[in-house]
Amino acid sequence: MENEQAASVETASLTFEEKVLQTIVGVALASIDGLISADGKFFSSMTEDLADQSNVTSGIEVEVGKEQVAIDLEVIVAYGKDIPRLFAQIQEIVLQEVSRLTALEVKEINIRIVDVVKQETIEKITDNQ
Repeated sequence: MENEQAASVETASLTFEEKVLQTIVGVALASIDGLISADGKFFSSMTEDLADQSNVTSGIEVEVGKEQVAIDLEVIVAYGKDIPRLFAQIQEIVLQEVSRLTALEVKEINIRIVDVVKQETIEKITDNQ
């Protein structure tokens, strides 16, 4: 009986809050080697960010429409990484995950590199945690 009622719905909509898309992007970015942080803050505050991995939406801005999304990222990368290759990886994983989980069309992905950090510095910070 419930299936019959559902089939008779004339209009329905599915919408997403910005924080949902920010979380999807943040979790997707965690799998990319060489990406230290999706974070608009500069290195002086990165210690807190490494300690608090629960804030995956930091540095991620989204504009969500009915069928499309635009994404702006501010990221910190590891020194020595091929940044254009990293850029391509970020685009690929974000596009794949957002499309798969929401069926929204990713219209734009804009990435701003805000800092580059040496591996030794990263190790010092993580060792002090």
